[in-house]
Amino acid sequence: MGTKTRAESRSEKLKRSGNISFGQKIKPFLSFKHPITRFCLLFLGLLASSTILLGFKIIEHYLYDSVTEIIASQAAWILKTLGMEVTTSGIIISGEGFSVKIGANCNAIFEMFLFLSAVIAFPALLKEKLIGGILGAIFIYLINLLRIAFLFLVGIYSPQYFEVIHLYIMQSVYIVLIAMLWLFWVGNCVRSVPVE
Repeated sequence: MGTKTRAESRSEKLKRSGNISFGQKIKPFLSFKHPITRFCLLFLGLLASSTILLGFKIIEHYLYDSVTEIIASQAAWILKTLGMEVTTSGIIISGEGFSVKIGANCNAIFEMFLFLSAVIAFPALLKEKLIGGILGAIFIYLINLLRIAFLFLVGIYSPQYFEVIHLYIMQSVYIVLIAMLWLFWVGNCVRSVPVE
């Protein structure tokens, strides 16, 4: 009897919700008080701000160049531990008949800012945001190192597939991994969302 009553009340709600106009359905999302709207606006604002900040030449010179050189040397170290004979010169890794220049968009800085923007925008406690931000940035950095080492190996053993794997497959996999990392943080590390 109780199950029947619940089922009937659900069907009545569905019938009533069918009579609600699109404007009425979307109206709650148009308020900044709605948590989804607040998250989206804050996330987009942080992402836009970080994109503008990263576009300044001084940031590009002092942050991008130095970080990219560090990544090149660390990726070369990974390749050396795999038995490859490689050398680095700034942001270029060479060896085994192949050479690659690590571009500014391959140093994981933008991806870290993307992830951090999503973490900061989500309504979690400061401690949870700090843990998520720090561990997430480390994970993204390490995944990027492995990605660069893998792409170098592709360049040596299957150079005909390098561009396709670099531009389409690895970029897509990288973004999916970052999204999964954020979802993992929200689902497993965020214990309590502050109530306003």
